[in-house]
Amino acid sequence: MRFAALLLAAGCFQRATITQPPPPPLAVPPENAAGPASVPTGTADAGASEVADGGVGDVADGGAQRSDLASPITAAGTEVPVGLDWGTKGQQPASELFQNVKVLGALPGNRFMAAMQSMQANLGFKCGTCHMAAEKDFASDAKEEKRKAREMIRMNEEINRRTFGGKVRVTCWTCHRGDEEPPKMAFSKELPEPFAKMAPDQLARKAEAEFKDVRQLQGMEVRNFGLIMGWFAREMGGKCSHCHDERDFAADTPKKARAREMLQMTSYIADGYFAGNSPVGCDTCHRGSPAPPRKPAEKS
Repeated sequence: MRFAALLLAAGCFQRATITQPPPPPLAVPPENAAGPASVPTGTADAGASEVADGGVGDVADGGAQRSDLASPITAAGTEVPVGLDWGTKGQQPASELFQNVKVLGALPGNRFMAAMQSMQANLGFKCGTCHMAAEKDFASDAKEEKRKAREMIRMNEEINRRTFGGKVRVTCWTCHRGDEEPPKMAFSKELPEPFAKMAPDQLARKAEAEFKDVRQLQGMEVRNFGLIMGWFAREMGGKCSHCHDERDFAADTPKKARAREMLQMTSYIADGYFAGNSPVGCDTCHRGSPAPPRKPAEKS
């Protein structure tokens, strides 16, 4: 378990309403539609390696379903390409229409283009941010932003498959909401009740020695454990009772079980995509709300 991500940010986040304009038409340069595409073979673990499956399929990890790779991108944008009508050609796989498609190659061309257009709504990006647009070399991998975008698509797919059973619960919008980088919030050093009333020797003990049924955060000092618990309450926009039964804090509840799953999720995100030092924490998605939005129309 990587705990560094848990200490990155805290506090409720009040965001301004973001109104996204319709995405502009995205042209298809003929030179980028010529020649074979480079599409690596899909693997069982779609989140850890190259993905060549744009739809839903069986994977060898407990029977989980792979979520539609485009839906997390189009949730904040458009489900159909704007300003583009290429007839039946749009039903051909993107891997046959474009060069160097490594993650979304199995998508129909129309859906692939809708996903590309939707990037701007999610991150405020234009095509030239990730692509060599001025040079009309959209197939190039020269830009780090394009390589990072592939990693984020893989990460999103893994989250939805591994933590949410293949349902699209997390989208690009969930974290970014129109910004290139999700905001980083300050982590409060103020201990919540009842931790603030504990003696110094109690705060220095391991959490599992002081409390019952500590699982994901074993080995953490009570002081840091208390800071994390207070952070959870703020980021969920509620009180301790959001997850805990106030009559028995050690008792299992559905929301407490989900919180443990979220800790597991932040851990595999950190290890798999950020070399153990992840910028992704509870506040990245929740920002003071128990249910993060999947698209602009949903309230945070």
